[in-house]
Amino acid sequence: MHAQVPVLIIIGPVGIGKSSTADALSEVLEYDHGLPHAVVDLDHVRRGFPPPQDDPFNKELGFNNLAAVWSNYRSHGAKCLIIPSVMESQEDLNKIRRSVPGAELFLVRLVASLDVNHARIRGREKTAESLNWHLRRSTQLAAELAVKKLEHVVVDAETKPPSEIAREIIRKWGIAEWHGSMGKGS
Repeated sequence: MHAQVPVLIIIGPVGIGKSSTADALSEVLEYDHGLPHAVVDLDHVRRGFPPPQDDPFNKELGFNNLAAVWSNYRSHGAKCLIIPSVMESQEDLNKIRRSVPGAELFLVRLVASLDVNHARIRGREKTAESLNWHLRRSTQLAAELAVKKLEHVVVDAETKPPSEIAREIIRKWGIAEWHGSMGKGS
């Protein structure tokens, strides 16, 4: 039997602010709550080239790396995990459960208007090809995720800074209360 591991998965279309929100969450958990945690951005741990033809987003590499990285974080005292990533299916969520034994998933979907989302993408992409791909992908994912409703809660990321979004997510996730009930030394 594995110990319970609260896992927050921040989902949403590309460019919505998942990574910025994860960074802000990490800071709030560290400085406001003293909660040992880890952040694993699946985009980073699946970055490899070339991807297999049958897995163009390197998802399997990401899930395998997540398992290895989480094991290391856990052995160094992490009590919970934050994963910013595009999650498109229950199958993806099941792979996270296999990668993180004892995972208790809580999904938050960040939303903003396409105009705001696209403005953020325009501010970060360096080439026309990358910009066009990300604009198309964000539009597709926003519509797809709204229909699939994989999340437990939706958080508006249109106008709030990441630190405010992080505090809202922590309240909705209930992680501070969970940590308090476990005792800071557990």
